[in-house]
Amino acid sequence: MLTYVFLTLGGLLLGATVYRYDMHEREPWWMLVLAMLGGALLMFGAFEMESLLERLLIRGGLDFNASFNKALLAASLEESAKLAVPVAVLLMMRRHFNDPMDGLIYGSLAGLGAALFESVWWQWYAPPAVDASAIEVAGPSAVRFLMHTLWGGIDGYALGLIVMKKPWRSALARCVGLVMLMHFAWDYLVGFAEDQTHWRKLVAAGLIGASVVWYGMLVVRTSKWSRAMHAPQSKQRLAGKIIRMLLTRRIR
Repeated sequence: MLTYVFLTLGGLLLGATVYRYDMHEREPWWMLVLAMLGGALLMFGAFEMESLLERLLIRGGLDFNASFNKALLAASLEESAKLAVPVAVLLMMRRHFNDPMDGLIYGSLAGLGAALFESVWWQWYAPPAVDASAIEVAGPSAVRFLMHTLWGGIDGYALGLIVMKKPWRSALARCVGLVMLMHFAWDYLVGFAEDQTHWRKLVAAGLIGASVVWYGMLVVRTSKWSRAMHAPQSKQRLAGKIIRMLLTRRIR
């Protein structure tokens, strides 16, 4: 029970952090909840599709005990599932997709919902995790939350270019393609690998670092576009807000 409390609190904290980025035209809270639920439901669908395709490919003679095959399937299906959430908002609820940051925000929350579902799934169905304590799963769950949230936001980033009437197709292809490649590398070298060697851990650390830097650059860029569109006279900057927040906490 304590494990699920930690997972939920961690997810809510990360979601609140993402929400703080949307300073100039914030989305209603219920849309953010829907994005998280959509990410969780579509992650469930991706898991089911992975299982079905694995069975079909095994019948066709493909060895699905191989880490390469499992990682390739997981990366392509799971990232497509997360991208489907901001796409659905764009197509079905366009009045709530009117800010350059919306693709990144909805994608991030979809990734957070996907991570929450995946963490719960591993607790229920993965034998090594079932008997693990909350402390033992805290580390992997934290990384899972972080990576799915970052990758989901990067997936959806290019959709925000549509609001700006900027070329978006090539940006979408690059973002989704590179995220799928990073997801594949993570699963192949770390997630499904039986031997956790030092060089694999270094690669994992590099992927985390690259994802954080990339996501941060996109947040700064889209925040600048959002301010120019909705509050051009505003003196509020993302960096300034973060610095004030850190100073306020330090004073307290």
